[in-house]
Amino acid sequence: MSTPTVQFWPRMRRVERAAWNAIIRCVRARKLTELPLPIPVEAWIEGPLGIRFAVTDLSHLGSDVLGRAVPREREIEVSHTIADNEPRFRFTAAHELGHVMLHAKLCDEFREHADRDFYERSIEREADRFAAAFLMPLPAFAAAFHACSNAAGFEPHALLAGVRRGDVAASAAFTGPTLRGIAERFAVSKTAAAYRFADIELATGEVAVPFDQVPLLLARPPHPGEASPAGKT
Repeated sequence: MSTPTVQFWPRMRRVERAAWNAIIRCVRARKLTELPLPIPVEAWIEGPLGIRFAVTDLSHLGSDVLGRAVPREREIEVSHTIADNEPRFRFTAAHELGHVMLHAKLCDEFREHADRDFYERSIEREADRFAAAFLMPLPAFAAAFHACSNAAGFEPHALLAGVRRGDVAASAAFTGPTLRGIAERFAVSKTAAAYRFADIELATGEVAVPFDQVPLLLARPPHPGEASPAGKT
């Protein structure tokens, strides 16, 4: 992969630092010389991070509960109902890991609900941002964006600038091949990949993609001549 020409900085440094420290801990424990992608979230949770992890029936907690974390017991459970949905499963596991790493002193138990907005309540937003930072580490994310934007025919900075000003061609390239390539690289959903851009800044101090613009981009219809996605991700 070529050296990325774009550099990103986190907007929420405390959360980003916690996620990166967890990654470094795992890399060192496994004596790895490079970062494995996609991040082996389940193996790292119950391996180097020393947290009990289970895929189980959580229906006794509520019909829409997808994940559960008990920070003080260092325990994470993910519903068996999403075991076959890799992006959702991975993000839920990393989200619950965020609660264990960040919020042990705030609450005895956390539950992830299926109908929760992607960003809701400050504590849940932190867990979402931790999950994104853990699954899409910033250096690897910048490199993947560089490769995917070039493959879509755009210089990375030009693509983001076009997206921010609402350029149709740039938006189509971003929501189509660019997000799709990033999502595949990190085994996350296009939604998770898109919101990652709202949590990072460029060297100019501009947010990569404004938060309020992300749902509009995800909802945009395919541009004429652009293949429609096979399904919502």
